[in-house]
Amino acid sequence: MDIKLHQRLIKKFNKKAVLFSLISVLFSVLFITIFSQNFSTLYEDRIPGSNIRINVLDVYVRNFETYIGDSARISTFRTLDALTTYSNNRHQFFNNSTDFDQAFSDCMIYNRVNGVDCGLGQYSLTARLDDIANLSNSELNIKTVYKINSVSIEQDFAFEVEIKVNISYNITDNSDENYYAKWTKEIVITQPVSIIGLQEPTGNINDSTNRYNRTIKRYDGNCKTNTSIECWTPANIIQFYQDQSFRLQPNSTSFLQRYWNDKTPSDKLGIETILHPSELPLPLNLNHSYTEQHYWDAAYTCNNSTISIGIYSITGDNVSLDHNTAIIYGLSNSSIKTICGT
Repeated sequence: MDIKLHQRLIKKFNKKAVLFSLISVLFSVLFITIFSQNFSTLYEDRIPGSNIRINVLDVYVRNFETYIGDSARISTFRTLDALTTYSNNRHQFFNNSTDFDQAFSDCMIYNRVNGVDCGLGQYSLTARLDDIANLSNSELNIKTVYKINSVSIEQDFAFEVEIKVNISYNITDNSDENYYAKWTKEIVITQPVSIIGLQEPTGNINDSTNRYNRTIKRYDGNCKTNTSIECWTPANIIQFYQDQSFRLQPNSTSFLQRYWNDKTPSDKLGIETILHPSELPLPLNLNHSYTEQHYWDAAYTCNNSTISIGIYSITGDNVSLDHNTAIIYGLSNSSIKTICGT
């Protein structure tokens, strides 16, 4: 699928997710509210009506918590995208994981990073929750007051991050003092968020020409969960290369590490792709390995490595690979032109 089309579909899906979540909350609450209002006019005894109104608030509270989770997932995806753009525009990594965590929290909650608008707009978590709070107050006579105590992000899977939102809220029935009810609670909501469709963070930071613009796509071929040398063949590497996707690679870094340029290999979370010459700055630097993490950190070059680097022909493209990577991908016996090394 065309990458731009893929991105548009993801954006369309995110917008629909917000819309459908909001509709589901309002529809259920409006239905019960209308029923409770009609019910209360039929009887002078207000106790049954009061009980129904309490049930209305209870349904709203449960839907509100669901909406927090839905909003957190959408806001997390958008925040990561915004932080990639923020870093790319400045061609700077975040200083460390602490610096990134603070920027992520500030962007997601306040739409600010270091005092600058991070471009999140209506997709900040605060904006999403303000929308439902304003609607519930104006349309349902339900007052929603909340405080986002903290948000945190971590990674336990290679193609997925996890968002945790600690939030306190106070929900009050404003329709009638005789129907008065109040919910006060502090909760931690945890949601998984896929990184598929997000731009790989490091390339444009390193590439001032902005030629590199690859998004995260998971390789779905024969060796998608197998990192052993025995699995890979020239046919598999051609498929992987043409797919422009990422695969699990224990010697590479995780998605989140890339925001602060941490090159420490991540055994369970590392991902890797092979770059195409068309994505790289001109003139092409053939004495860099074209495996994505090695190209940018220059781990394998003629100047600082005794590992040989050779040019391999993959689907007609001349691709430079270090000898170690070539072995992993089953290319060590292919005819190559050695550039440097032993």
